[in-house]
Amino acid sequence: MNAKFTLLGTGGWIPTDRRETTCAILSMPEALFIFDAGTGLSRLLEERFRPELELGREVHIFLSHYHLDHIAGLVYLPAMFKSRKLYLHPPAAHITGSDPEETINAIIRKPFNPQALDDLPLDLSIVPVCEGPHTVGGVTVQIRKQIHADPSVAFRVNDLLVFATDTADDEGTAAFAMGVKMLVHEAWIDGVEEDDPATERIAREAYIAHTSARQAAACAAGAGVEKLVLCHLNPLRGAKYHEQMLLSAQKIFPGTVILEDGETVEL
Repeated sequence: MNAKFTLLGTGGWIPTDRRETTCAILSMPEALFIFDAGTGLSRLLEERFRPELELGREVHIFLSHYHLDHIAGLVYLPAMFKSRKLYLHPPAAHITGSDPEETINAIIRKPFNPQALDDLPLDLSIVPVCEGPHTVGGVTVQIRKQIHADPSVAFRVNDLLVFATDTADDEGTAAFAMGVKMLVHEAWIDGVEEDDPATERIAREAYIAHTSARQAAACAAGAGVEKLVLCHLNPLRGAKYHEQMLLSAQKIFPGTVILEDGETVEL
């Protein structure tokens, strides 16, 4: 299958001039998949991505969880997909403890947004996803619950990729990603912090809900993937720190990369 993966937002928490918050697209002949709807979704309005909007394919939006840096872009959808049929796939209630329709409608409404979700000029269907395999847009999408501050999910699309952001280090992720071409995994810190008593607390607190670059690299090596893409980078850290993260990860898994917003990988 010919597919292109693009990270529209490579950062977490706070958008910066360089990195919007988490959003990615998987462009396939029959469908466009969008993973998370952070502020990076706004990049679909850039001229270079216009073909992605003009092709008459099914559009499926998968949400890993409901934290605001991953769903802020939902209010941008009318600018890109006005009157288009969209399918929104949030985690099912038994995963998050929250009813998907109630949760999303509670966020996209006055006074937080000028219009309620039902009043937006969209043809939107909310189709929650449970753990396990689903047939979506002609491919198999598997869902797996992750460990985070609030439960999140990872997505696997055939043997193309696994998208696993906002998760603590989890040995089950390697099994979930076994044999895929590309693992896209969060990396909130380098991991060197745990080796220094002065910074060990930073690592201990981060590991409750997040993963280091070193841990993500070990996961990729255990899964036998071809490429690891680090994402959901900490906006309070600069380019020099992110470069060090990359070097740390490459020592464990040489096929590690960090992408810039809008950068595409052919699968």
